[in-house]
Formats: sequence, C-alpha cells, structure tokens
Amino acid sequence: MAKRLGGTDWDYADPGAIMDEIARVTPTFTGVSFDLIDRLGSVQWPCNDQAPDGTATMHVDTFVRGKGRFLVTEYLPTTERTTAKFPLILTTGRILAQYNVGAQTRRTPNVAWNGEDLLEMHPADAEARGVRTGDWVGVTSRAGATVLRATVTERVQPGVVYTTFHFLDFWNNTATTENSDWATNCPEYKVTAVQAVRVSEPDTWRRHHPVHEHVHAAPNR
Repeated sequence: MAKRLGGTDWDYADPGAIMDEIARVTPTFTGVSFDLIDRLGSVQWPCNDQAPDGTATMHVDTFVRGKGRFLVTEYLPTTERTTAKFPLILTTGRILAQYNVGAQTRRTPNVAWNGEDLLEMHPADAEARGVRTGDWVGVTSRAGATVLRATVTERVQPGVVYTTFHFLDFWNNTATTENSDWATNCPEYKVTAVQAVRVSEPDTWRRHHPVHEHVHAAPNR
C-alpha cells in the first residue's frame, strides 16, 4: 500500500526490520529489537544506552519533566443552540458493554447486554411526543438524521436525549455537528440541537430523511 502511495523505501524482509527502523529514529526505543524481546520476553521503554534492558519503572523518585505544566485555555461556549425546530439537546457517549465503535466488542457475547444503540428520553419529553419504550424515534439535526429505538428513563434531564455510538448500522454521527474545540480540534459530540419524533415505519422515514449525509469518525470520547 505504501508503494502504491509513492513510498520508495518500504522494503522490509520481516517485522523485525520495521522494529529496527523504529529503534533508529525513536530515542526511547534505541535499544529495542526483536532479538532483545525474544531474550527478555518483554521490554519497557525507555530502552537505550542508559537502560539497555529497558526501564522497569519510569518514575521512581520524581517525574522526568517535573510535576507537570498546565495551561489555561480560553473557554468558548458552543455555537449550537436549540430552537423551536430543534428543541432538544442530543449528547452521545459509551456504555459499559461496548467499546468505542464496537469493532471488537460487537463480536463478543457482550451484545447480550447491549445489542443496539438506543435513544434515552425523559418521560416528559416522551409523553409530549407520544413515545414509549421500544418505539422507533426519528432524530434530526441541522447536520443529518438517524432513527433509533427509544428508552424512556429519568436518567436523562428534560430537554436532553442520549445515545451511544457503538453500532454502525444506526449511523448516529450523521446527526452530530461538525463543530470542534478551537484548541484541540476535538469534535463536539456532546451538544447537538435535535428534534425527535415517533416513527411507525423506520425504513420509510429513512427514505425521507437520508441518514448518510456525512459521517464522523468516532474517536475516544
């Protein structure tokens, strides 16, 4: 793949050769090689002339860079706002049974505890929309849309709906905005103004509300 992309010096006979290159260009891995790993079983960095067998404990008496450096960054509130058209705030996150987009955990028996992304909704918001637990709910934002089964619960506050992002079939990040933090560029998955409506036929609703308008990656959140 690297050669197809224009790389010319990607001729490795085996993985050990790749490790040798890492050792050449990364000071903390200077002494690491497959032979050393085979001999010792494992090697913890830094591994260099001062610690030829690796470093069992990096910080013993003090931290190598002092006690830490903290920088105060300016707080800038989100530009996302609720309106009559989008009166709810959607926030997204994880659930214990699944990990990130679920590429690993969805292949395990964990799906017995969490087999799909659900939309948690406060009873007051659910009653106003005629939604009960198990109903399909269409979620639309300024950015896109998705459709999920509802869970009516007081775990969320009135005016807030919550869902996870572990199952790609639901394309939940199509509804989140492209806003990001000015300092870290971390996507703003926690604040998206949305509307939620009860849906009787999810497939029909999807045809009128395309769920694939844009797709964000789902990094660690």
